[in-house]
Amino acid sequence: MSRKNAKYKRSNILQLADKLTSSDRQDDHGDFADNAKVTAEFWTTYKGVEFSPHDVPVMLALLKVARIKQNPEHVDNYVDMCGYGALAGEQVPARGKQ
Repeated sequence: MSRKNAKYKRSNILQLADKLTSSDRQDDHGDFADNAKVTAEFWTTYKGVEFSPHDVPVMLALLKVARIKQNPEHVDNYVDMCGYGALAGEQVPARGKQ
């Protein structure tokens, strides 16, 4: 499918991802950084492999990739993948002064 014929334009997908990740979801779900830290700790305990808060949104994005493989027409997966990418960017560990 050409971009001209696409149902959703990239800017719409990115705007929707921004709206979903930048809205007041914190009121319902708490701070994502705190959630990612707790989730990483749970995954580490469960699997016996070290996970970081940065790993959490990356792994969730991979879940979306798996879902896209099953149903490439479901646009919500692309929106969510963009949102998880943005959240992962916020979780990048500091590497000192550059």
